[in-house]
Amino acid sequence: VARPRQVAMALAKELTQLSLPEIGSNFGGRDHTTVLHACRQIAKLRESVPEISHDVNFLLQVLRN
Repeated sequence: VARPRQVAMALAKELTQLSLPEIGSNFGGRDHTTVLHACRQIAKLRESVPEISHDVNFLLQVLRN
């Protein structure tokens, strides 16, 4: 459950202008540092795991259109 939530937080950061505390609040009151950690984790995984990079890029494309 954690990884999909991390992806969703990273997508929210990339696709919205919400602050980290606002994103955390929308994910059940999580702290802004949790959101920051999620964004960093997903960025690192996108660089090292092609499947995750592909999946996140696909989601970004779908959500932007």
